Amino acid sequence: MKRLLTVLFFVLPLHCSFGQELSPYYKIKAADRVKQVLKDFESAFGLLTNPYIIDPEERDEASYRMRASLRDDARFENDLIPDHKGTKTIDFNEYERIAFISYKKSGLTYHIDWEEAEFKAIPEGYLVLFYGSKSLFGNYQGQKRLQIENVPCRAGVFIKITDNQVTEARIGFMDTDLKAKGKSIVSLTDQRNPLEFITLPEVIDKLSGQVVRAIPKNGVRKLAIEEVTFQGLGVSNDFSKQLTGTLKSALTRLSGDIQVGLSTTRSLEMLLKLKGGYQKTGNFLQIGVQLFDGYDQPVGSEIFAEILLLNIPNAEIEPAEHLVREAQRLREITEKKTTREDTPDAATLLLEVSTDKGYGPQSYREGDIMRLKVRANKPCTVRMIYQDAAKNIVRLRNDDFRIAADAVGKWIDIPEKFECAAPFGFEMLLAYATEGNFKPIEKTKEQNGFTFILDDLKSVVDITAAYNGREKVAKCTIPITTQAKRKLF
Repeated sequence: MKRLLTVLFFVLPLHCSFGQELSPYYKIKAADRVKQVLKDFESAFGLLTNPYIIDPEERDEASYRMRASLRDDARFENDLIPDHKGTKTIDFNEYERIAFISYKKSGLTYHIDWEEAEFKAIPEGYLVLFYGSKSLFGNYQGQKRLQIENVPCRAGVFIKITDNQVTEARIGFMDTDLKAKGKSIVSLTDQRNPLEFITLPEVIDKLSGQVVRAIPKNGVRKLAIEEVTFQGLGVSNDFSKQLTGTLKSALTRLSGDIQVGLSTTRSLEMLLKLKGGYQKTGNFLQIGVQLFDGYDQPVGSEIFAEILLLNIPNAEIEPAEHLVREAQRLREITEKKTTREDTPDAATLLLEVSTDKGYGPQSYREGDIMRLKVRANKPCTVRMIYQDAAKNIVRLRNDDFRIAADAVGKWIDIPEKFECAAPFGFEMLLAYATEGNFKPIEKTKEQNGFTFILDDLKSVVDITAAYNGREKVAKCTIPITTQAKRKLF
């Protein structure tokens, strides 16, 4: 790295006239954009080195973000091996390999606070040097503790500028070499309104801190984080994956006593769920999350955070309009109140449904296989219905089925396994349970081993959730977004 930088700095003075001169104001704006890239890289890298983040979609999304923020020739100081001496730098593929293999069990906590920026003109634009402090924690190969806390750190980000706007920014190197630090330094913190430059990972860190403080100190050991989606409608997209993955990663760092991201547990008393949504409000993106207990009852108040939309670059925040419309339509149909008691407890009929990805909104890519399981706390009859993107309604297991006394409290696998295929879009799994029997669904057709319901979904829900004066009905729904295969990066 030192040889590379020596050549680079020797060439720079010869070409300064080629670079577009930036005023102090536009340097600040460009520095904010560079900070976004660095924090986004930090968030994605931290998520990928977190062993609790197992959803392939969240990991794919993070991998895309991480790679998009790096130059192909990016180099990093090898600080991942405990007690490593010297300033040897390695390419990022090797850096990533060490992080993912040597910290596979413990995970790697990775955090940098950036404080200053320096601009050096080059023919293509600018090399922006960021200075700050870095912390790394983990157990190397499960045996040796890595603990680097608040050590000086430098990053070099190459940017291209058109009409005073940053059109491209990619990380070229990251090390601890501060000897060449110049005098024309831009402060990233002095006399600034925090909302003007705060990044999404930093907002999520603050939100996570509030969540951790709201967790009851009553022996809760597992926190299932459901995907945080646009307006809480359950439609999954790349941004909701980014938001949720960053939230999981932050909560893992902040709450070492609670297992984050695990979807199921034997005891509902040991489980908390975190649900939420985000929406545009004026010039801001507002994020709201709420803790729920194992019985889906709210715990504490809703927790909010917000960030300027301008500080979320290159993100398609809203899902496609037709998916949002379908999600709103299905919400109106499925949110009809069932007759469950307002405050359920161990004596109330409770139904849980989980896929191989856990609770809450989920997404599947073309070729993925979805597996389902259910659990109830009392003997009951279960009816499960699936509506796909083409609005076909399928009755799972071809009929209602009983959960007998000897199966109470146990997860029961559903034999049907769904392969994600076109057409893609917004889909919904609905499950109902009653201690008695449901009213029959008359309009059905058998085809290819499946039972298709020929009635519209509203009628099916009305029939199924109807209260006949004796039995109460428990309900569980999982919104699912299906998508084509992701193109290779």
